[in-house]
Amino acid sequence: MTAETDTLVKPDMVAVLQRTHVSKDLHGFLLPTLEAVSNAMHGIEARFRDDARKQGTIEIAMSSINDPQHLMISITDNGIGLDDGNYRSFKTPFSGHKLQQNGRGFGRFIAFKVFNRILYSSRFEALPAPDRRTFRFDIHREDELIYHDGEPDFAHLGLRVDYDEPRPEWHELIATLDESDIADHIGSHFLPHFLYRWLPEITIRFDDAEASSITAHFKNIFVQSELGSFDVQIDGKAETIDYSLTKVPRTRSFKNHSLLFAAGDRIVGNPRDLTNLLGQPAFMDDQDKPYIVIGVVRSDAFETRLNDARTGINISPAIIEEIVGAVGDIIQSTEKSQIDKIKTTQSRDLETALQENPILRIGLKGQSISSYVAGKPNNWKAQQFVSDLAIERYRVSRDLTKAITSAANDPDNYMTNIKDIVDKIDASNKEALAEYVVHRKKVIELIEAARKYGSSGTHAPEDTIHDLVFHRFSDSVDTDYFEHNLWLVDDALAFLPYISSDRAMHGKGRKKGDKIADLAFFDDSLVLGDNDGTTITIIEFKRPSRDDYRFGDVKHDPVMQVIETLKDATMAGGIARTDGSHFAFRGVVRRFGYIVADLKPSLVNVLRNHDFKNDWNPDIYVRYRDNEQIFIQAMGYDTLIAHAKKRNQAFFSVLFGD
Repeated sequence: MTAETDTLVKPDMVAVLQRTHVSKDLHGFLLPTLEAVSNAMHGIEARFRDDARKQGTIEIAMSSINDPQHLMISITDNGIGLDDGNYRSFKTPFSGHKLQQNGRGFGRFIAFKVFNRILYSSRFEALPAPDRRTFRFDIHREDELIYHDGEPDFAHLGLRVDYDEPRPEWHELIATLDESDIADHIGSHFLPHFLYRWLPEITIRFDDAEASSITAHFKNIFVQSELGSFDVQIDGKAETIDYSLTKVPRTRSFKNHSLLFAAGDRIVGNPRDLTNLLGQPAFMDDQDKPYIVIGVVRSDAFETRLNDARTGINISPAIIEEIVGAVGDIIQSTEKSQIDKIKTTQSRDLETALQENPILRIGLKGQSISSYVAGKPNNWKAQQFVSDLAIERYRVSRDLTKAITSAANDPDNYMTNIKDIVDKIDASNKEALAEYVVHRKKVIELIEAARKYGSSGTHAPEDTIHDLVFHRFSDSVDTDYFEHNLWLVDDALAFLPYISSDRAMHGKGRKKGDKIADLAFFDDSLVLGDNDGTTITIIEFKRPSRDDYRFGDVKHDPVMQVIETLKDATMAGGIARTDGSHFAFRGVVRRFGYIVADLKPSLVNVLRNHDFKNDWNPDIYVRYRDNEQIFIQAMGYDTLIAHAKKRNQAFFSVLFGD
């Protein structure tokens, strides 16, 4: 019996390209050019070997760069050309020949993501005499190579590739192309070659202007200032990451510190911005001129994980961040004097903030300002330090509260123990504490006054009390810790990451038919959510002494208002902040509601109809609603004030003798 044989069908490159993403930016547009330059270097190295740096030339010519109808890009080299061996490799997608050169054999195909028309022409050595090849390459045709009889437009050995007829989706970007940006991008793409390999003479010419040397321009700019290596665990194996650092003048193209990942001796993907990590987009040299630090990392692990389109490295985001952090630490070490300047500025700004808010010194927990600042991110401004110290102050005060509670369990020695606790607070913090306690005492007095009858014999509107607790029509983006008094309701509320007061979910004014605003934010509501969206707390304020509540009527039933607000917030999935950004509620699993209103008969009737109980405290009605999975508390203004006084009474007694 005769054995049967068969052959593989060649890859469907059109389908492969459809699944390949190219970003619609300058890098994506230049990707075919960068691939052609890289292939040209392989051809030059194959021809000249050790003399490739001296004898190799690559000429890039671009015409009509802002006109999609006439734009053309040509890349010409004096390498070995498209001889028979290279031609066979050219016709083989994902060829082994390119893999030996750290390539993927896919670069020539990526050009079809940008251009519709691609022409190759080459002169190469052959026997008995040099030969030539000129053809149009089009993967959308059944016969992809369409030969021309014409001679190449150059006399020397080498290869030229011409790109024109850009695809329509690139036309808008083409209108904005800038010559300097193009040259800078090409130079930075081959930064690894400047740092640890070689480059031939690469020139670029726009229209009829004189050609300029990319190699000459960047060889004195991209100079290695530091190199080394470190290990990272990737897929359970320790992999060595080699890094190189260079310092370059800050320009429009090189505007911030960044880290580049290299594979196949080229940059892969977009730069990682190191501004936040280092604290500033650029440093200042001794002549007060800005410069940036660029890091390049490479590894054998990158080569084996480089995708076929050469647009990314298949490594988890967590590992990428670990590498970014490691290089960031190295740069901070090598640029210690610059980091010291940042820390000095941060310390000075924080000192100013503490002069305005001395209570925050409690959050330092005895540290000096410089020691505290040293352990915080370099990009923090005064606002971040204030927020962090406010949280630390809260934790300190929580510890004091625990101590006070413990002291309260010993009635005979209560005042002595309280005095002892206060005496342990150092003088500066005691002064700050006294200032803050005075503030709380005055706010409680204002709340008490607001719920009494005015000169007209009527109570103040709930808006007055609402504004005392938290300004209406605002949020935590434009209201800092010391501009609100959420502690009146619950100290914990002040430290939720986002607070919105009397604002619609879409962040704009009330619109006709806007149910969310009518039932929630414009009906005297606060909506708060934690950082990962797992908690939403809703607070409803009602006019003091109001007594017209009706069960089941949304306009007169605060329980229904809380539930409807919760439903709308959950359905919206988030809220627009006052700065235009978006705060998302993800996977809400905890829901709390507060109703703050005088417990008049009509309200008590509504609460009882909703099965609220006040068994454990006659002044607070509570209910957990299974269907909505929300825990709601209803309390009167007298209870709100009484609880606020109790939480602060120990300090009032010690500091003011109350």
